[in-house]
Amino acid sequence: MKTKLLLLCAFALCVIALVACAAPAPTATPVPPTPTAASNVSAILTATAPQAQTGAPPAPTPSGSSERATIRVGDLDRNYLYYVPANLPRNAPLLFAFHGSSSDAAWLRTSTEYKFERLADQNGFIVVYPNGYGMSWNDCNQTGTQSAKTAKIDDVGFVRALIAKFKTDHGVNPSRVFATGVSNGGHFVYRLAFEIPDEITAIAAVVANVPTDDTFDCRVSGKSIPTLIINGTSDPRVPYEGGRTGLSATVRSTQASAEYFVKLNGQTSLPKTTRLPHRDPSDPTSVDRTIWNDAGKPEVVLVTVNGGGHTLPKAKFSTVSIMGLQLGLATGDLDGPAEIWEFFARQPLRK
Repeated sequence: MKTKLLLLCAFALCVIALVACAAPAPTATPVPPTPTAASNVSAILTATAPQAQTGAPPAPTPSGSSERATIRVGDLDRNYLYYVPANLPRNAPLLFAFHGSSSDAAWLRTSTEYKFERLADQNGFIVVYPNGYGMSWNDCNQTGTQSAKTAKIDDVGFVRALIAKFKTDHGVNPSRVFATGVSNGGHFVYRLAFEIPDEITAIAAVVANVPTDDTFDCRVSGKSIPTLIINGTSDPRVPYEGGRTGLSATVRSTQASAEYFVKLNGQTSLPKTTRLPHRDPSDPTSVDRTIWNDAGKPEVVLVTVNGGGHTLPKAKFSTVSIMGLQLGLATGDLDGPAEIWEFFARQPLRK
């Protein structure tokens, strides 16, 4: 009897094991990604780089903390991302980075490969990526059709509120506040230069030009400010030679935009132009850096990407498109974020 019982138990265990082996393993249901502005038409960035670039080692990951936050400005809750290095020094600089139209702060972080954050780790400053109203900024182009322009959003007030907050919360140096922007974001930093130069130490506008006089929609303080402009000669959205932009605004040429600040800053000497070293023989672009830098006067720098498109270069030659919309070439001869930070870092304290 005892032997029979043992045989029955063994048989039952074998049956259970066979059933377990035959049953399909449980599978996790994939969670679809949350839609963001980065999945919209003007925010999906596809860069096709030469094969030689694919073996490059990955850049180091930023070591600080990135946060998302909201601040009340007037009747609106405005949101933004910001990055604080792990060992932030006292009196640290503050750098604003403004995205282009139809994109957002998260897109700007990823499309620049977190380079501003790695620079922040190396140089000890905070990076703030504000989000525009309706994925846009209220710039100085009177005829612009973006949401922030038509709704007359107080984006300057948004920036001033953020400066005050980061001064209170993190002790940033109010004399070391910098602003850079791409496309519509670049047009907006011109507004900051014109209207609040006492609160912005220097600006860097990328693929953006100053509006023409007949479409100019900003209050100009008349005060000088160090200015860097990075534009491509083959930009399909913001014409290098001036004219109608992709947002139905009319702008000066890139040369005239630089000369606007040359005059504003009191520069009178002839500029100096140098050609940057060429890195990739397969890259048809080239880069010229022109500097107006009279002693004691705020400098103006124009970086011209010959053959470059509507892009912020990242030192990797590539062809850039957005959902089939060709934006042109990104040169491999220029690291845009590094160029911007080096320009900001050498500026004297705002008086």
